[in-house]
Amino acid sequence: MKKSKSYIGFIAPGFLIYTLFMIIPIVFAIYYSFFNWNGIGPMKYVGLANFEKLLMGGRMSRVFYNALGNNFKYLASVIFVITPIQIFFAYVLYIRIRAHRYIQFMLFLPYVISTSIVGFFAVIIFDPNIGFLNTILQNIGLSAMRSAWLGDPNLSFKIMVMVVIWSSIGSGMMIFNANMKEISDSIMEAAKIDGAGEIRTFFSVVLPQLSSSLNTVITLGVIYGLTIFDIPFMLGGVQGGVNNTIDFVNMVFYRYAFGGTYFGETNLGFGSSISVAMFVVILAISILVGLILKKRDYAE
Repeated sequence: MKKSKSYIGFIAPGFLIYTLFMIIPIVFAIYYSFFNWNGIGPMKYVGLANFEKLLMGGRMSRVFYNALGNNFKYLASVIFVITPIQIFFAYVLYIRIRAHRYIQFMLFLPYVISTSIVGFFAVIIFDPNIGFLNTILQNIGLSAMRSAWLGDPNLSFKIMVMVVIWSSIGSGMMIFNANMKEISDSIMEAAKIDGAGEIRTFFSVVLPQLSSSLNTVITLGVIYGLTIFDIPFMLGGVQGGVNNTIDFVNMVFYRYAFGGTYFGETNLGFGSSISVAMFVVILAISILVGLILKKRDYAE
């Protein structure tokens, strides 16, 4: 009995904090989503009108679905671009090529500095007016290669992904590298004795051992991809860049809940409906990703 009480005393503070900062805000967001409310005055009950406006409201729904589509495009880049790059550099560190410590430092540095600073660096590089990339191209005689960069709807999303890769590659890289270091030396030696080169060793020995870290990195990437805000905000502003090409759901929430960008007033009720809809999307995708990764583990 005393033992069970000690467990309760151990987990109670964490459970209390989780309830205060996670469960209660979710409950209030669901409640507010059925009202029109500016955060100060009286609340007006509107039922499902906020959700109808969000999902079937003409212009508003187009803004929401465009932003949600950008979230899913970014998720695709997490799985097919960012994660493979992280695995590649983790293996580069694992085999300890020359200058591997310098590579580790340069790739992990952006992760430990503020994303606002990372976004600022990207702006002073790619901004068509103040960015020094166009200045460098002009000074070396390549004026024809100058571009609007962040002002070009065909390039802005690609540039945003590049900036995210630079800022976040270090975290996944170190997770994969730590997993690689746990691989038994005897397995690696057996591969060398069998005549396997670095490429064959990677695909036949190392990659199959990364199951646990792959689950972790993909899950974290999915969560970040569905809640991304900081870097797109720094690069494209509150409107999500030219033609909303780097607009994401969290930015739509920010505009409608606090900025009154389209309605001329703050509407926390409508903003709450956006957060509730996104909560359902995140929950569904998290369950789907969990089932896929679990099925893959069983198959292995």
